[in-house]
Amino acid sequence: MFITSMNVKKISSPFDFNLFIGLYSSYKFEELIDIVNDGKYYRIIYLKNGLPVLLIISSTGSIDSPSLNVKIYSESKLTRKDLGYIRQKIQWMLGLNDELKKFYEHMSKFDPVLYKITQELIGLRAPATATVFEAVIHALIEQQISFNFAGKIKSRLVRKFGKAINIDGKTYYAFPTSKDLSQTTPEELRMLQLSRRKGEYIINIASKVASGEIDLESLIYEPNETVVEKLSKFRGLGKWTAEMVMVRGMRKLDAVPADDIALRRLISHYYYNGKKISKEDTLKITEDRWGRYRGYAAFYLMYWSRMTGFLR
Repeated sequence: MFITSMNVKKISSPFDFNLFIGLYSSYKFEELIDIVNDGKYYRIIYLKNGLPVLLIISSTGSIDSPSLNVKIYSESKLTRKDLGYIRQKIQWMLGLNDELKKFYEHMSKFDPVLYKITQELIGLRAPATATVFEAVIHALIEQQISFNFAGKIKSRLVRKFGKAINIDGKTYYAFPTSKDLSQTTPEELRMLQLSRRKGEYIINIASKVASGEIDLESLIYEPNETVVEKLSKFRGLGKWTAEMVMVRGMRKLDAVPADDIALRRLISHYYYNGKKISKEDTLKITEDRWGRYRGYAAFYLMYWSRMTGFLR
C-alpha cells in the first residue's frame, strides 16, 4: 500500500471543516461512505483508471484562513495527474470553491429568517457526491421513505456491493460502481429491504451507465431543464429525483426539490408558523427570497434543523 500526502490551500473563505463533517456525524444510521472519526473525514473515491483510493482529510487552518491536509492510500504509486484529479474531487465534494459571502449577502437583503441561520453556521459548505451516478442511486433509494431508513438501506448496499480497502485493521468501503450494481438482481436488492420496483430502477440505470448508453457525468454542464428532461426518460427518475440529483450530485445549487415533504415541513415551521402549506407557498419562499441560492438555502435550513433537534 502506497501512502501519499498533499495540502489543499486554495479554498475560498470562510470554510468551517468541523461544520462540514458535523453533517455526517449527526446521522442516526451507520454511515459507511462518508466516515468521520477523531475530527477527520474518510472517503474512498475512484481514479479515472478505476483504482479506488482512500482519502483521509483533516483541517490544518482556520475558518478565515482554511487549509487541508490529505493522506492518500493507494494500491499503486500515484502520478501527478492522479493527484491533480484527487485535488479536483476534494474541491468538488467539499464545495471549496463556493462563494459563501455572496450567498450570505443575498440572504441579508432578501430573507432575514435564513440570514439569521447563516450567521450561526458561518463557513458551512454543502457537500456533493463524488459522482452523479452515486447521487442518482441515493435519490432512488430515498423515494417515499424516511431519510434515516434510506440511510440504513444505502449502508447495506455499500457493504454488500462496494469495494473495500483495509487499513490498520479497519475496513473502508467505496460506493458501488455502475458495473457493480448492473450485475445484481432485484432479488438481491430486495434482501436489503429495497422494493422490487426500486431494485429494477437501480439495475436499469446502472446497466445503461455501465454500457456507456448514458453519460450521467456530462449532465453537470446541461441547463436544469435539460437535466430534468433527460433523467425523466429513465424508469423511476421523475422531477423530484432529478432535482435531488442536481443539488447533491451536480452542485446545481439554484435547484431545489419543491415537492420534497421534509423541505415543505421546514418552510412551514420557519415561515408559516407550522401551518399546512401548498407547493405554491413553498415556491414563493424558494423563488422570491432564496433566488439562485435556493439549493444552498434549503441545505442550511436542513442542517440547522438537525442541529437544533427539529429534524431527527
